[in-house]
Amino acid sequence: MQRYFLDNNEDFIVGEDYFHIKQVMRMKPQDEIEVCKKDGCYLVQISEISDKVYFHIIKPLNANQPLIHITLIQGLGKSDKQEIVCKYATQFGVSEIIFVPMQRSIAKYDDKSIDKKMDRLKKIALEAARLAHRDEVPEVTYLEDIKKIKNNFDHRFIAYENTKETTFLDKVLKLRHHERIALVIGPEGGIDEKELSYLKTQGFTTVGLGNRVLQTEIASLYALSVIDAFMQTINS
Repeated sequence: MQRYFLDNNEDFIVGEDYFHIKQVMRMKPQDEIEVCKKDGCYLVQISEISDKVYFHIIKPLNANQPLIHITLIQGLGKSDKQEIVCKYATQFGVSEIIFVPMQRSIAKYDDKSIDKKMDRLKKIALEAARLAHRDEVPEVTYLEDIKKIKNNFDHRFIAYENTKETTFLDKVLKLRHHERIALVIGPEGGIDEKELSYLKTQGFTTVGLGNRVLQTEIASLYALSVIDAFMQTINS
């Protein structure tokens, strides 16, 4: 079942989703789709396709909201790695993905390229949210400085390969529903000592992800899978 996210509470679809329904999916009146509006997600039936796709609601759908609010703070990496992170982090239920350049980041963005690259990542997050049948699309943003990260979290973690005494799982086992989590993953070159020191002054704690050194995109997905698996167990 195709799912579409609307920016308003109107009973019609326009723009790229209109094109997708009409030209790509070749849908007709009476076909059913799922739409997520500001007030929830619904099973709807297409009633008319003209200059817009009009629909009427059949029934509301059960909520599929994340059990915990996760902000992934990802050190800026190569484009292909960022796309992997964006796609699968969305499927694992993150609420926000922040890409931030760090001292050891290989990729560098200039002012002209940031908007274009972020637009692409937002589209990847949108498609991943559709695939995962999420109720909302995570916010994807770019910050030019790690010091601009807001500090409104219940828990703050930094994945750091030199941390052996505290594992990520130890911390995850203490999480509870609806808490706000910040998870920092460094770029390909890792996190610089000065960045590490600064984050610690902001209440971040280093955690280890095991005995092996993981690629940046794999580290993100590993950590998110651990959180997701645990939250599912305490929800059952």
